[in-house]
Amino acid sequence: MGKRILIDTDVLIDYINGVRELPKGLIFITEVTLYEFVRGCKDVERGKKLIEEGFKVIFHDNDIILKACEIWRSLKEKGELVDDRDLLIAATAIVKDLPLLTRNVKHFKRFKKFGLKLMSSS
Repeated sequence: MGKRILIDTDVLIDYINGVRELPKGLIFITEVTLYEFVRGCKDVERGKKLIEEGFKVIFHDNDIILKACEIWRSLKEKGELVDDRDLLIAATAIVKDLPLLTRNVKHFKRFKKFGLKLMSSS
């Protein structure tokens, strides 16, 4: 079956634009990535359908929401602001035990202490 990998929105866009190949394996995206990608499509319904056919979409469940809340509280105590989209993507990767492939390592490195496994995609 190969590797199981969660890809960030930037990697998805690079792939769709033909700028990069994806690693071999089972590729997942979060509902946040689905939203971020589809909102930029001219034909939203067609774009959404194509992405859902090509990738396994992980929707937020209770475990993901609880992990996101735990991380948010911990970062808030330290005065660290975090984008909710990044937080939910990171929480999904952590809960589902999937490495996250992203070009935005700067955005996600703060989540490593919570168990996020990053795959850099420079």
